[in-house]
Amino acid sequence: MSVPHIDDIAIDRLLSLSSIYGAVNDALKDWGNGNAANTIRVRASAKGQMASAMAAVAPPYSGGKVYATKDGVFTFLNVLFDDQGNMLCTLDGDVLTRLRTPVLCQIAIEKFAPNDASKGAIIGAGRQGRLHLEMLIDSVKTLKSIKIYDPRKEAAQALVDIAQSRGVTAEIAATPSDAIKGAQVVVTLTPATEPLFEADAVNEEALICAVGSTKYDKCELPPKLMARAESVVCDDVEGSKIECGDLIRAANEGLFNWEDAIEFKDVCAGKVNTPRANNSIVIFETQGLALQDVAAAGVAWQKFKEEVSS
Repeated sequence: MSVPHIDDIAIDRLLSLSSIYGAVNDALKDWGNGNAANTIRVRASAKGQMASAMAAVAPPYSGGKVYATKDGVFTFLNVLFDDQGNMLCTLDGDVLTRLRTPVLCQIAIEKFAPNDASKGAIIGAGRQGRLHLEMLIDSVKTLKSIKIYDPRKEAAQALVDIAQSRGVTAEIAATPSDAIKGAQVVVTLTPATEPLFEADAVNEEALICAVGSTKYDKCELPPKLMARAESVVCDDVEGSKIECGDLIRAANEGLFNWEDAIEFKDVCAGKVNTPRANNSIVIFETQGLALQDVAAAGVAWQKFKEEVSS
């Protein structure tokens, strides 16, 4: 059976952050209400190669993503099925992943960011940097200034230029600690294996969206920060127990209890009320969900069909 393949070029043309927001948000609500499902990512590695797979049901679609990692380079492939189990299409996963990741942070910011937040920070200006910056500016309507840190000055400057073109005061930070000083919304997007800053460097009211701690041996946030936080929210608690190096390290040091972790799906479904980071610290840990991939792929499929038929 031959099915269409939607490549990265087409996905980049068909999708935007705003076009997939509704589908991802609805999928999270459905998951929280027991009407969708998501698996924990599984990995296999040998001789310097790694293969990973993740799957989900986000009605009316199901599917998942498999990808290979070699020398830090990812090669993704997504597959999408309808509610009868028929394969609809395959999709490249690079652009899809870069789009669906900031959308999850956008939903978290809308729910947890301090009211009237005016100062932001982004640590890490790599492949995810630009879209997270644009998401942050679009989501935090009261944002007035932002600091960017990346050891590569050219990459940080590129984000500064984008922010300034959007009317937001922006500057390069000398260090991660400098970046987060006074910041009320912080996004970390690094492959760090040691904490980026000290716990006491974090503002008394701050939402930290930690995106980079995607394996047990990675760590962006200091363990002591978990003890300071009012709330720690995970995109998937069971997955975090295996993959979230930030929380694994904090738990191992006795500074965090997994029983205190809040499921983001329950927040989205209205089952848990997690206060905003007003006079407190809220941490949102995300390692990425197949549910996001399937929801976003469903939008890509619909737009692809519309384009082909027009």
